[in-house]
Amino acid sequence: MDAIGKYQVVRELGRGATGKVYLATDPFGNRQVAIKVAYPEALKSTEDGALYKSMFLNEAALAGKLHHPHIVQIFDAVVEEEFSYIVMEFVEGGTLEKFCEADSLLDPAEIAEIIFKCVRALAFASRLGLTHRDIKPGNILHVDGTDIKIADFGASINKVSDRTVITNVGSPAYMAPELITGAAQATASTDIYALGVVMYYLLSGRLPFAGANTMSVIYQIVNTDPEPPGAHRQGLLPELEAITLKAMAKDPAVRYATWEEFGQDLAEVWKKLHSAGAREQSDTERFNLCRALSFFKEFPENELWEVLRISKWAKFPPNTALIKEGDHGDSFYVLAGGYVRVTRGKKTLSVLSAGDCFGEMAYLAHKDAPHRSATVTTTSDCIIVKIRAEDLRASSLSCRRLFDERFLNTLVERLEAANEQLAVMS
Repeated sequence: MDAIGKYQVVRELGRGATGKVYLATDPFGNRQVAIKVAYPEALKSTEDGALYKSMFLNEAALAGKLHHPHIVQIFDAVVEEEFSYIVMEFVEGGTLEKFCEADSLLDPAEIAEIIFKCVRALAFASRLGLTHRDIKPGNILHVDGTDIKIADFGASINKVSDRTVITNVGSPAYMAPELITGAAQATASTDIYALGVVMYYLLSGRLPFAGANTMSVIYQIVNTDPEPPGAHRQGLLPELEAITLKAMAKDPAVRYATWEEFGQDLAEVWKKLHSAGAREQSDTERFNLCRALSFFKEFPENELWEVLRISKWAKFPPNTALIKEGDHGDSFYVLAGGYVRVTRGKKTLSVLSAGDCFGEMAYLAHKDAPHRSATVTTTSDCIIVKIRAEDLRASSLSCRRLFDERFLNTLVERLEAANEQLAVMS
């Protein structure tokens, strides 16, 4: 096969019971894509055709809707009687399955950050009314480092859709007890349970319940408690084990009630997984710092992750000159922690604190490296977020608009403050 619609096929990536997946190029988007092509006979099968067709239509219906940096994006979908395919973002790093073997386990801090990103992605999907229903390492793609993308929403339930829900889907080892017994339907709580099992697997190199057959595993999920992950891997932080076991608690009332609660505990435990000092912040810490800053108060989640992508973070001790009057500069800054003094000549103009920005004229001036009009010096230990004007101009339109709005509000606030000072002086 040389082409699928407008897409040029490069090679086959894999095949399964219901279809094939190809690597292709998108000539209009100038990018590589993965294309899932369904076997027509699989969708028409009298035995499983309804299930396959429902899952395929589920995924196709999400084209252009799930925009999140940690969810595989679906660009396009064609559903026809004889030829149906879904065009997706191509991720070539494999899945988290490669980190589930005892000899290839990741550092616990990396696992905590990966699970945190899964939590944020699934929380985003949940706000859109989606329950994934098939969370497992094989459906979490590994991009690089701790970056992941959740894939395969074909089994998902959409609360805002009228599509018939197909039951009995998902992988038994990751199913919550209430799903197995039929006591409840799939919800965010059952996805939380499944992600808890994934976390257990990544930490310990084995599933919490193992048996000679599926029925044995199902019996254990319903009737027995798992050993702590630390029983299979020494040196795990007790708090990290507690988070894992709470996520996969048998009683939904004991489990995390929300994705937000799950994410908050992960963010807290991450701090304990690293020694204090001059270490670099993780994406987990940066994301939570951004969310807490007044500057980013109106930024939706997607744009916050974009801020992390285009920014550089650094810590500085007191009495460090971040900007010097008269120098050229093409970056602006947001203060994520600490205090800085803004001076012109020997005169102090203002003192800024966490959530304030400075140097924004480098972006607003729309010219290369304008002269700095003031000096900015740290007066305490500071965390600084640095963004090049060029990188912001290359970011998404929604991200630029949010920054423009914040800069405009900042200029208005500073003008009002200056007018008040003038009024007092007069």
